Amino acid sequence: MATHQFDHLSLVVSDAELSLEGLNRSIQVGSVDMHQGALYARDLSGALSVLGLDTAASLIEDVARQLTLGQPSVLDVAHGLLPSVASALKDIQLGHIPEPDVQLKVFSPWASRLQVLVSRDTSSLSSFEAVAPKAGHIQLLGTADPGFKAMRMKGLNLIQNARIANQRDDERTVTQMDALLSELQDWTLRVGQVPLSQLFPMSAQAMQDVWLDSSLLDLLDPLRELGAEAGSIQAQSRSLTIYMDWLGLNLNNEDFQQLGQCMANVSGHVKRLPEGYRLVFPCSLARMRITPFFQKGQRYAVSASQFIQFDPHADGQGFAGAMTVCAGLASQTLQVDRVLPAQNMNIFEVPPDISRPEGVSGVALDALGDIYYRLHLA
Repeated sequence: MATHQFDHLSLVVSDAELSLEGLNRSIQVGSVDMHQGALYARDLSGALSVLGLDTAASLIEDVARQLTLGQPSVLDVAHGLLPSVASALKDIQLGHIPEPDVQLKVFSPWASRLQVLVSRDTSSLSSFEAVAPKAGHIQLLGTADPGFKAMRMKGLNLIQNARIANQRDDERTVTQMDALLSELQDWTLRVGQVPLSQLFPMSAQAMQDVWLDSSLLDLLDPLRELGAEAGSIQAQSRSLTIYMDWLGLNLNNEDFQQLGQCMANVSGHVKRLPEGYRLVFPCSLARMRITPFFQKGQRYAVSASQFIQFDPHADGQGFAGAMTVCAGLASQTLQVDRVLPAQNMNIFEVPPDISRPEGVSGVALDALGDIYYRLHLA
């Protein structure tokens, strides 16, 4: 069991290093790549939290928020902070997790510096504070509450309309408000969601604060039996996406195919690990992280849980290239004109009686109100 836990931590450290590398690249080019840097920072924060670096995780989450808001002062903090994060990751690779008081001593000065530097950038919103639900928060609404369905059915769309209207003004505050509204949309998903640990009660400690829609949990029910023999099951949630590792397990071909079909049904994919499998899927089919792209002048979108990589054409002309996606176990390559940064979008299914392009299952709506055809990957 200890070996499986170590293997899992090694994978998380690897994820953290990739996110750290991406964040470093983003801040090197300054303010032009702050949005992409925010995505790397959120992924890094999630990985640090799993590794027990809670103080650093909280600080990096604050950095991500300021990058999203386009605050220029955060770049100076990030430049000085990231070497300390890299050092902490090296300590973990050597088997040493810094004690809480040591973490506080290293990272608290950076937290104070961040607060001072960005205060002058956010004076127009100094009294506006986004409130995020606490981990383990008790669910007060039940399915019988009349406000429950109203919030779930109307909340996402009402907030979406507010974001679209908000784009009519080009002042700095608009960008800040849009980022906060986007975060509010993400937290709205938590209303009525259930813990992933319901699938694997024995591994509840290894998937704390991982939530998903109850309808999605029903679609994942085959995982109970398929993962029953795993020596270790770990899960974490980042950017509306769930990453679950099964270690100490070798499925036969029939079960492996069933696992792949289950992931395809929930807009996710599965890949083999040295000692098991990694399952990647969204926490909701109503709002999820989306990878948008252009193909022959038309906007398209795929679940970020199914995006694997993008390889630009060798001639280096424009932004065209080959995009690899994977539904369950089946990979395919799409020739695209351009891939855009991933973002969280609301998802709408197309009614059966309405005509649609071949291969399109629904539409995704971004913050500007632009519509993207969502591809159904077989």
